[in-house]
Amino acid sequence: MPVITVNWWKGNDRTARGDLVAGITDVVTRVSGCPRESVTVIVRDVELGHWGKGGRLADDRGPAGPRSSQ
Repeated sequence: MPVITVNWWKGNDRTARGDLVAGITDVVTRVSGCPRESVTVIVRDVELGHWGKGGRLADDRGPAGPRSSQ
């Protein structure tokens, strides 16, 4: 029974979370051969102020967060 945890920036809507869960479930099912019902995906929304990259908090990187500096 695979359990996958995804941490991503807070602000993604329910549709995006549903798409992510469906896509991950599809890949895990295809690769592992286990039934869809056995795949658990946990999505954690993380505040930008709780996410660090390159020695700085993500909310210090501008209004778009880390994406603006890539």
